[in-house]
Amino acid sequence: MRAILQWTRSSAAGLAALGLAALPVTGQQLRSEGASADAAAQVKLSQVITTFLVDAGVQTRGLAWTTGSALPVRWETPAPVAADPWLQQRGIMLGRTGTITATVGDSVAIQAVVVLNGTDVGLQRLTIHLPMLHVSRPDGGGFTLHREMVEAALKNDGLTLQPIKCSRATEGASFGNLVDAVGAPGKTASGLWWLWQSPMQEPTITLTILYRRADMNEVECIGG
Repeated sequence: MRAILQWTRSSAAGLAALGLAALPVTGQQLRSEGASADAAAQVKLSQVITTFLVDAGVQTRGLAWTTGSALPVRWETPAPVAADPWLQQRGIMLGRTGTITATVGDSVAIQAVVVLNGTDVGLQRLTIHLPMLHVSRPDGGGFTLHREMVEAALKNDGLTLQPIKCSRATEGASFGNLVDAVGAPGKTASGLWWLWQSPMQEPTITLTILYRRADMNEVECIGG
């Protein structure tokens, strides 16, 4: 699979590299939909990631676009459409965007944006964007879901995360990257790129499955 992923200190450039620059779903829109989240089908974030890992022992040039068809994703289009011109210049011709209610841990349910990108051959990457990390409680209280909490929840669900690139100790608290090798039973480990930032003081987390080591090499560590 062939994809070029880049990250710079510009938030706009970073989101464009992920194919998220022109997403029609915003954090504000997701916030307004929060009241209906309980009524929507939910799925563990770890299950979404596991679904898009390649089965162990399988050789592929790209997962089929039907991968994840059983997940309760609310797709914007019934099939892949032309990707953003910026991505097409890099050989990533097709894209598909949707939203899903993902659960983190035992009880936290948040809205996530799911973006698939690839070619006619198959998928080249999966991106899961968490544009709003504030969790409200029925009693009026709440808390912010931090990256470390998401990482702990994934591990508790059985995923393995082994550091490949960038350091948890040196990346910024509100701006940074990490690349882990993410594995699950019966699956071939792939790269999992964590990108977090706080535009307008609202923290966001984006996770992207990277299937090739060359793609991981394109990620720039903020902490050196």
